[in-house]
Amino acid sequence: MSSHQIAEQVADNYMRSLSEGDLDGVMALYADDATVEDPVGTAPLKGKAAIGAFYQKTIDLKVKAERTGHVRYAAGEMVFPFVVTSNAGDTPMHIEVIDHFVLNEDNLIVAMRAFWSEANMR
Repeated sequence: MSSHQIAEQVADNYMRSLSEGDLDGVMALYADDATVEDPVGTAPLKGKAAIGAFYQKTIDLKVKAERTGHVRYAAGEMVFPFVVTSNAGDTPMHIEVIDHFVLNEDNLIVAMRAFWSEANMR
C-alpha cells in the first residue's frame, strides 16, 4: 500500500469512527503523546486522556462526518476536507472543516489541527 493510500485509510477510518460513535476507533489512530488543536487558535490538547475527553464530547453529539474531497499527502503530513453534521438538539448543525494530520513512522497521528470557524457553520 502506498503512503498516499495509507493516508486515505487514516482519514476514512477517522470519518467512520466519528460517525459510528466509536471512541476506541478514534483513539487507536493517535499516538500516545499526540496533540489536538480543534479549532486552530485554541489551546492544544496533549496526550490520550485529554484527547479522549475531547472526542467523547464530540461523540456525545452524535455527529456524522463525511469526507468531501481528496486527501493531500506529502512527507508524513496530510490534509482533507470534510463536513461534520450533528442532529443533537433542536437545530441540525453542519461544520465544514479541513483537518491537518502529522503522522509518525507507524502511521499514527502525532498532531492534528482542525481549520474551521463560525463562518464555516451552517
